[in-house]
Amino acid sequence: MTQNAAPTPPSGSSYDSRVAWVIIGILVLLVVALLAAATIVAVRLVAYGSEDAPAPPASSSPSASSPASSPSASPARTPKPTGSASAAPAPVPDGPWQQVVSDKDEMAYDVPPDWEPGPGALAGFESPQGEITALMHGITTYGDDWCDDNWHTLVGFVTPGSISDKGSIEATAMHWAKAAAQDDGGENPTGSLGEPREVKVDGGRTVARAVTASATPLDQTCPVPSIEVTVVSVPKKSGEALFVVVADRGAEGSNPDAALAKVIASVRPVR
Repeated sequence: MTQNAAPTPPSGSSYDSRVAWVIIGILVLLVVALLAAATIVAVRLVAYGSEDAPAPPASSSPSASSPASSPSASPARTPKPTGSASAAPAPVPDGPWQQVVSDKDEMAYDVPPDWEPGPGALAGFESPQGEITALMHGITTYGDDWCDDNWHTLVGFVTPGSISDKGSIEATAMHWAKAAAQDDGGENPTGSLGEPREVKVDGGRTVARAVTASATPLDQTCPVPSIEVTVVSVPKKSGEALFVVVADRGAEGSNPDAALAKVIASVRPVR
């Protein structure tokens, strides 16, 4: 049986309309693909580490003097046992520190030469169900190969008002500490919160507020004695910048307090 031939598309506006719809369809597919890629990057960083984070050209910048208080923090993954939990921390390396810039926040900070900047990447933590619970941008990591692609230290900025910001530096620090210490079964660890304090940043030009929360991982593949998260609220022209430091404490290769404090002290607006 013969089938009727499909009608020839009329010329003019109808044909242009069809072309427009094809173009729109292609654009939608591109947007979906980009969003999917972004999600994959975020989840991989959350779950496996920072090897996919783009490393920018490292530019040296003099580091600022470190504040008296010592901030700490803990990474977002689990590390394979590589020695006793009370092993000596990593030494502060010699050499010029690297400047890391977050264009979104118009802020910068410095990190030791052996840290790995990834200012265009996202990193954080997800629940056992795969839901991202804490995410930062403008990141830098340290020790991403010490245990199952986990980090000793993760630092970066949190967007004020996002799911990663709980309305106060105290609540935000506890949220990140518990997210970092949560076990694979989803059991929520308890944590402790220090007293808020003032720290000097931007080479001593600005007084910021900081607080440190700590939590003990319950049952992770690569256990560490504790995880500390320091949240720093830095005043700037348009509100505040939230800088977060997550670091394990007491494990072999953990960053010393002096290095973490020096990173915090270097946080500054881009000039």
